[in-house]
Amino acid sequence: MIEVLDRAAGTSSGRREGETRTARLMDGVTDGAVLLFAAWTVVYHLGLLLRPPTWVLLLGWLAASAAIAALYGARRGWWESGPPWREHSGPAAAPPPRSLAVISVAAGLVAGTCAGLNTSGVPWWCTWAPGAVSAAASAAYLLLLFRGPRGGDRPPGTEEPASGEPDGEDDRARETRWGTPLALLTGAGFAVASLFIVNSDGDDAYFVSRSVATAATGEIPLKDVIFTPGTADEIAGEPPVSSIEVLAGAVARLLGVPAASFLWYLVLPAATFFAIWALWRLVRTWAPRRAVPCFAVAATYLLWCGTSTASLGSFHLLRMWQGKAILVSVLLPLLFVYMTRWAERRSRADLALLAAAGVAAVGLTSSAAFVVPLVAGAAAVPLVAAGRVRTGVAACAAAVYPLAAGLMVMLFNDDTSVAGTVHDGAGSYEWVLQQSVLGVLAGCALWLSPLTARRGVPALITAGVAAGLTALVLPGVLGVTADLSGAGQVLWRTMWLVPAPVLIGLLATVRLPVARRGPRPVRLLAAGAPAAALAAALIAGGVPVWSASNGSAVVGQPAWKASGTSVGAARNVIGLAGPGGLVLMPPAAMRSVPLLTVRTHAVNANGHYLRSLPVSQRFIDDRKTLTAAVRAAHGSKPEESEVRAALARTGVDVACAWRWDERGTGLLRAAGYGDERLVGSLRCLFPPRA
Repeated sequence: MIEVLDRAAGTSSGRREGETRTARLMDGVTDGAVLLFAAWTVVYHLGLLLRPPTWVLLLGWLAASAAIAALYGARRGWWESGPPWREHSGPAAAPPPRSLAVISVAAGLVAGTCAGLNTSGVPWWCTWAPGAVSAAASAAYLLLLFRGPRGGDRPPGTEEPASGEPDGEDDRARETRWGTPLALLTGAGFAVASLFIVNSDGDDAYFVSRSVATAATGEIPLKDVIFTPGTADEIAGEPPVSSIEVLAGAVARLLGVPAASFLWYLVLPAATFFAIWALWRLVRTWAPRRAVPCFAVAATYLLWCGTSTASLGSFHLLRMWQGKAILVSVLLPLLFVYMTRWAERRSRADLALLAAAGVAAVGLTSSAAFVVPLVAGAAAVPLVAAGRVRTGVAACAAAVYPLAAGLMVMLFNDDTSVAGTVHDGAGSYEWVLQQSVLGVLAGCALWLSPLTARRGVPALITAGVAAGLTALVLPGVLGVTADLSGAGQVLWRTMWLVPAPVLIGLLATVRLPVARRGPRPVRLLAAGAPAAALAAALIAGGVPVWSASNGSAVVGQPAWKASGTSVGAARNVIGLAGPGGLVLMPPAAMRSVPLLTVRTHAVNANGHYLRSLPVSQRFIDDRKTLTAAVRAAHGSKPEESEVRAALARTGVDVACAWRWDERGTGLLRAAGYGDERLVGSLRCLFPPRA
């Protein structure tokens, strides 16, 4: 939009020294995308009330986008003008005691090391106790640093560099000049790689099916489309708050392409590219004078943290078509950027971007209702404590829409609980921030970040992040939160508060003493030593996200993010059943049905969602029985009478078992199914004719 052109031309009053024209252009494109998606989310939420066809929603979105551009263009200077008020805070008259920094570093190293080694037998109290000490010491050090005589604002960007950081804009300009092409190439590489890595996810039965349903019907899918043709209400714990699936389906319908193809061939690489650019923006904001090594280490971390399906790397190029992955990989880094810019510049445009980011977050996932307020609080509380009260309170604008959306969901939905295992603080940390080498690095980077980030607002925000994470991992906190909110199974996502890739990258910005003196070759080697050591540790201690042990497969051409064999079998069986049919297959094949169509349904495309479906227990039990009958050739099977009764009640049109599953096929034959046909590795039977 207009701001994009401003950034490209360098006419925006928000221009920062050292930024290149390309960087300003890409920043403007990214900000424009956030505003556009926020506008779409508001239009979509109005559509939940009015229920128009999706083409009307797209027209409304176009009109809203034009109105935003006109509003900005008409009063461009007003939006980009300086602070709407003055905050009376200044630097400390005397430096704070260095002992506080020493305590913070020592306790942080202990906490981070113990967090990563918890699975090796180190008690969890060895993490949260020194973590609390480190967070408290960091907070005291920074607040004393910012405490001072009442005075005017400091000009944006004039905060002192962190210890050991060189001063001057030449370093910032050099890092941006070299780093921007690196970020663009890295983003392009990640985007291309995302097309060739297949890592299927069972949650696609819900997320992709919503896009498929939208593309097929031209309407918002307000009820279940996985198991029924809309005759059952929405799945418990999955209110139709997120708008991205409907947007993808509406555009796919407009273009006349399959919704799954649109997601995996266009949305995935585009979102992956923007995720890398968001990472680069946050690095430039928090470590402008050492941005390149910080970015390189952060990207390495994302590639080698494939030891868990919930790691930040697994939610990056492997799964970027899902709204929750876009939230954690794209929007949260941008939210930290917007928080920092708002606190330093306080222009109306920055505040508007903060609010828009909160709206956009809700459009990505309902988890935004608790994740975004955590991020906003991590920034707002330290700002308020540092004396920037109005700035800190205004930063909470990002949390207004998510909190309102969460409240509306609780008021208008009978059941918002999410079934599944509730992870405590230790389990959540291990699942998201990893264990062993990666867990140690993430923990140390977290609790040291108030001293490794750029002095000023970034240091305050990272101090808030460290304090927030420490509070979350205290014994019983997540358990109590689960009891109060009903969101227990997904509360591990509170760990998304930690921008671990950037925080680990900040460790690479630490200057060794030898890097400040001695011959130039020695200084150059010493300057790059932390980044090289971190990269080596990540590669040696991590697992590539594309490895088979992470459930990934590298293919020779762009592919759907599901097993090609399963998709092919499901497509053929769907053809046999026809529209309105119900099919039974082994789970590996059934999970592909919602990715292809919502006209034909699978008996059990996803067991988790089946358990959460608001239907009778008999409906659920019948489908579990049939799934067990054809799941595998080995293992226990239900009784013939149970299978016969379940088939009669559900009305399965095509029932398939593996070719080598004689017992499963026998159960189907005993129920009267016959007219056998071979479909790939499946043996399919049909109900008796009336």
